[in-house]
Amino acid sequence: MAEQFESFDEGGTPESQRPEVHLKDYWDIVVKRRRLILLSLGLALVAAVAFTLLTKPVYKATAVLDVVRQRTNPIGFGANQDTGADPDFLPSQIQLMQSREVAERVVRKLNLLADPDFNPKHYQHYKPNSQGVAAKPSEDDIIDAAVDVQGNIDAQIVRPTTLVSLNYDAPSARLSAAVANAIAEAYIAWNVESRYKIMGESSQFLAAQIEQAKAEVDAKEKELVAYSRQKEIVSSDPSVNTATQKLASLSADLATATADRVAKEAHYDEVRNTSADTLADVASGGALGQQRADLQKMERDYADKLNIYKPEWPAMQQLKAQIDDARKSFNAQKSEAANRAIDAARTEYLTALRREENLKGMAKSQRTEALSTGNDAIEYRNLRVEIDTKRALLDNLLRQQGETEVVSRLRDESLTAVRIVDRALPPGEPFKPNLKKNLLIAAFGGIGIGVGLAFLLSSLDRSLRTPEQVEQFLQLPALGVIPAVVATGTGKPKRRGFLRRKSVDAANEEKSAIDLLPYAEPRSMVAETYRAFRTALLLSRAGGVRSVVVTSSFPEEGKTATAVNLAVVLAQLGRRVLLVDADLHKPRVHEVFHVSNRVGLVSVLAENLEPSRAIVKTNHAGVFVVPAGPETPNPSGLLSSDAMQKFMELAATNFDYVVVDTPPVLLVSDTLVFAQQTDGILLCVRGGVTPRDQVIRARDRILRAGASILGVLINALDPEPGSYYYKPYTYEYGSERREPEVPAEARTVQGL
Repeated sequence: MAEQFESFDEGGTPESQRPEVHLKDYWDIVVKRRRLILLSLGLALVAAVAFTLLTKPVYKATAVLDVVRQRTNPIGFGANQDTGADPDFLPSQIQLMQSREVAERVVRKLNLLADPDFNPKHYQHYKPNSQGVAAKPSEDDIIDAAVDVQGNIDAQIVRPTTLVSLNYDAPSARLSAAVANAIAEAYIAWNVESRYKIMGESSQFLAAQIEQAKAEVDAKEKELVAYSRQKEIVSSDPSVNTATQKLASLSADLATATADRVAKEAHYDEVRNTSADTLADVASGGALGQQRADLQKMERDYADKLNIYKPEWPAMQQLKAQIDDARKSFNAQKSEAANRAIDAARTEYLTALRREENLKGMAKSQRTEALSTGNDAIEYRNLRVEIDTKRALLDNLLRQQGETEVVSRLRDESLTAVRIVDRALPPGEPFKPNLKKNLLIAAFGGIGIGVGLAFLLSSLDRSLRTPEQVEQFLQLPALGVIPAVVATGTGKPKRRGFLRRKSVDAANEEKSAIDLLPYAEPRSMVAETYRAFRTALLLSRAGGVRSVVVTSSFPEEGKTATAVNLAVVLAQLGRRVLLVDADLHKPRVHEVFHVSNRVGLVSVLAENLEPSRAIVKTNHAGVFVVPAGPETPNPSGLLSSDAMQKFMELAATNFDYVVVDTPPVLLVSDTLVFAQQTDGILLCVRGGVTPRDQVIRARDRILRAGASILGVLINALDPEPGSYYYKPYTYEYGSERREPEVPAEARTVQGL
């Protein structure tokens, strides 16, 4: 058993063994908390309706403008319409439409401070009195009103066009249309005035620049005339300058001589690096080639004759002497021809070099002369260039001044790149509040809040509600789920209400409703669940179960009702069942069966009373009970005594099944002292109430004591809507199925 206990986790099932989470699990949470979700939805809808009814109506009027980019460059070089795409242009214009300057123009134009719809509190102050005199608004009042107008302007670009939708919100349809149109007109007027103001400033600037340019041109022309007279310069054209022409000619000759010298020098270097044989052949025109062939023929003849005659032979010696003379003559002619070729190339190179040096000297001398005679012409030419540049700038300024004046004359015609496409009309119905929109937002918001609260409550719920949770967190078999029922005053049960808090009266009422229900209504759904639980319990242990201890973690978890009803359903199998009330702290079995508690288990254990006198036969066939008996100061000592062991052995011998009702295991240790004498412990939990952490503590405490846990029973679980148990239960305690009441004197079992 110790090994079994050590295999448990402190917090439940290992991660690898936990069941997968499916969408149905989330859907079950939604169905379970659907009343909370519907409540959130209803409250949100009520709030939306109240908000709609209490909100002051707001009207929105819309004017459509076509805003085309047109740039007038004041210095720039004319007015032209720029059709290039600029992503910042329209957003900038929208900001200008919503500027305080435009809003102030609207306030002044419409006299909004005297409008009762715009200024309902103080409009009388700005309206003309009986004498036709009205208070003049201060600048601060106008600015405050302009800020209010700004807050209600909404301009949006109609993509992908150049149209702008200009909207204004106001408490009246008339005011919204009037202000929207006034904003469009004020923006156009401000745009035109700003443009022509810049043009006027540009025209003044151009006039000043033109006068300055004229003065500079006149001064430079006078300086040029004076300089030409001083230097006696008639023309600055280089073609009539002799020194320059000579310098150009010498430069051309020098370039030719340099090229010739470079070529001759390269030829000279090539000749020096060429072999003597090649130079001699080229210089002799092929004569040395014939001599070389004759010499080679004589040498071949000599070599052939050596195969026949010895070198000392006189004819061979004579032939050898001829060959030597021919070779000396050939080498001498070859050397002479090569030297002639090298000398000729060197002579040509030196001639070209001397010519180049002479031309360099002449060019240097001519350059000095040209520089001395050309400085005056260069200065003259520079003055002429300055005059031409300033005259071109003056001509350009004059042209721009003329264009600017022409554009300025169009001001009276109010030509602009912005025009109103559609004027704003008074709207037929308010823009806000929108009941449909508010209800839609409230519906989504309410459902979202409800679902969020549902999942929050589900995550905060640490109780056990399903057999799957029992197996997941406790690693114990779940033997059944008993739904909660509450008896009404008419004797019929009813389901527990939504979010109903369990009071003491409700707990007592539920006890009276569930106790002996399998006997009172054997065909009810609850009775069926007890019979299913009975089957699961009997099969929970190999070899069957004959004695079982019923306990729980805390009070009010249905352990006594479970023990009583278990005894009833076991007796319905035709077996003799003994129900022992071992809860010596708060016994209740005698109250359920309406028997006396003057003698009982305490009497047997402490007073050595015969067990047969303590066992009482009930008016339920096959069910016998042993009440707790009188109070005792030492319950644990009595339950752990040898007398208790003998009593349990006697009970197991004389009855088919023994069911023992014990106190909560986390409050007292009475259950643990004799639980090993039975087949196992049945642990009861209250569905949806008992924290699973406390149940885990109870499980661990039982296992540490060496006892065996047969399984877990979930009691008093409020059936979820849509579940198998979600239906009203109808039964009456006054059913004819009850056995006739037996006098107390006849209930004592003798002969045990």
